Amino acid sequence: MAEIKTKSKKNFTSYLDSEALNGSEQVNPDPKLLSGELEVARARNVLLFSPTSKIKDDNGIPGVLVITNFKLSFLSFDDTDASSVYQDNVFLGKNDVTLSNIDYIYQINDRKKRLVAPNVKILSKLDVLHIICKNFRVFKFGFKRSEVGKGKHIAEALAKFAFPNRHNLLFSYNYKENYYNTLRTIPMYNKKMDWSQELLRCGATGWRVLSREREDNIPERTLPMHYVIPKTVTEIEYIKLAESFNRSRAAIWVYSLENASLVRMAELIPTITDTKPENKMLELVRKCDPAMKQPSIMELNKVLPSIQEVQASFLKLRELCTPDCSRQFMVQDVRFYTLLDKSCWLFYVSLCLKYSNEAAMKMRQRETVVLQESEGRDMCCVISSLTQIMLDPYYRTLSGFQALIQKDWVSLGHPFSDRLGHVINSDTTEQSPLFLLFLDCTWQLIQQFPEEFEYSETFLTTIWDSAFLPLFDTFQFNSEHDRQYAHKNEHLILRPVWDWGEQFSDKDMVLFANPLFKKPPEQSRKSMAFLPPTAIPLPGLHQTGSRMTMHVPQAAAVASQLPEDRFIEPQTNIRDLELWTQCYFRWQPLLEIKNGGYPQVELYNRIILSNISKLQQALQSNDFEDVPIPLNESDDVINGVNVNGPSMPSISSFFPFSGNNSNSDELTDILTQSYDFLTDGSIIDGLSISQIPD
Repeated sequence: MAEIKTKSKKNFTSYLDSEALNGSEQVNPDPKLLSGELEVARARNVLLFSPTSKIKDDNGIPGVLVITNFKLSFLSFDDTDASSVYQDNVFLGKNDVTLSNIDYIYQINDRKKRLVAPNVKILSKLDVLHIICKNFRVFKFGFKRSEVGKGKHIAEALAKFAFPNRHNLLFSYNYKENYYNTLRTIPMYNKKMDWSQELLRCGATGWRVLSREREDNIPERTLPMHYVIPKTVTEIEYIKLAESFNRSRAAIWVYSLENASLVRMAELIPTITDTKPENKMLELVRKCDPAMKQPSIMELNKVLPSIQEVQASFLKLRELCTPDCSRQFMVQDVRFYTLLDKSCWLFYVSLCLKYSNEAAMKMRQRETVVLQESEGRDMCCVISSLTQIMLDPYYRTLSGFQALIQKDWVSLGHPFSDRLGHVINSDTTEQSPLFLLFLDCTWQLIQQFPEEFEYSETFLTTIWDSAFLPLFDTFQFNSEHDRQYAHKNEHLILRPVWDWGEQFSDKDMVLFANPLFKKPPEQSRKSMAFLPPTAIPLPGLHQTGSRMTMHVPQAAAVASQLPEDRFIEPQTNIRDLELWTQCYFRWQPLLEIKNGGYPQVELYNRIILSNISKLQQALQSNDFEDVPIPLNESDDVINGVNVNGPSMPSISSFFPFSGNNSNSDELTDILTQSYDFLTDGSIIDGLSISQIPD
């Protein structure tokens, strides 16, 4: 990163002058810089416009725009003019975005819109910069009040630093703060023990861990140091046979349910016409089944979209969710569902859920499933992960979900750097947000089975945002080999994103937990199954749904019919799916519901659970002095305030990613007080009905 430092000082010194701002006496705020972060461009008297507002001087928020080698940061002169964002990231302000998150930049002058890129000429007179982010956020900056030429300087800085052509130009290589890993519940699957314990947990007897102690012994760099292969074949025989498959990725075990296994496998190298190697590998898989049943092969390339089709669908969806102006928004809104259908996004979500459910059904029938695609590390990740979520309640817990991503995505080599566009190269066909597709499918499952998931939609949305935070290595590399190479040879400090305390405080992390989750009693079994929950309806659950909020009645109805073994069977037709509004619409003020939406219902549920917790403590101590007065149907509630009892904070439909008008301290108290029991599961099971006084 020394190259960045040297060039930035040489090329951008003129941007950092300290002259007075056209006679203005405004105090210029400075962004908080991290260790190794360099400021490379600054413009004052910049106007920040709402994503869909008209570009006028009287409707923009004035402030300072700063570009560093890590982020874009806008600091308002008057902070009261901007809505407060509740989720506070330690590394980013409310109007900050990492350079890795920036996808497209447009320069606008005299209503002409041109792309900003490293090899594109920047206009000498630039009125507006329009920035579209990978997480659907939109920024519009006006420079008419700024000093002459500052818009061009900002655009040049973004073109230089937002589109790196080498991985070691990412900010993570320059961030040298020490990190002490305290994670204990999330296996990284970079050790033999992690895979061995997963084999034991699943009761998989026909498989064993293949380990390479030296990286130069690994035939293919996309493979990890440790992975699971059939027990009936020697290591040498397996490696020799694997050479016939793309990237040497032959049959790799990921999960077992009783005698059935879930296996991922690449296709044969195109130049190999003899199918004997594939037949031999499938025979090895068959021998791993004690009943010697033939495995079921799912050829994902034939039934699921390609990575290019997913990328095209994503761009259409984002265009629909990020209109340029209010007029375009209204035009799109008339045909919203038609345009959504043409994007094919929900169609692809439906297909992923359909074939994941099909794989789960086969495994429940004690049939081994082999997921096969070209290289076995794209759609295999999506279908494999969803199948395990449907089969195993462990993966519906916070720690289990993170372990699942670490196992099926990170360790087994999903090419995050290529698919998320962290590095820009000539081959743009490699970019495709398959990880977002998986998160969306998971969100659909949460909507249909709200009591079955310990984590919330806010947790999923935060994971997607964190994929573009280069301080953490989890989603930054194409393989474990690339990660370890950067660590050993370029002295990159590894920080797993799962250590959420590095980014957020308790008040933010409590929103990762789903208040409707029913923690099952523990039960020993070969594959760690759980007993079925006792369905307890919660107040505030049955609310009228809309396309803006979760359709709660349908979700509650499905959750009440869970099978006794706690497998989940989702509805997979497009008509049963919804658009993930929190993730895709949260930056569009026109769609925000003030003091309403599902977050308000969820907050009500949190208050109810908090009151139950206090009642339980009062029963144990026999002290009822501080027991809260509960809300009931006869209470009068005006603007969120119960005139006969405690107040009800008001939040918006995009909470915690948008502004809120409630008392911040009161809201923080409610959330932090409920943190302990929410992350430990529902407290209702611990309270006997007989303990409640008449």
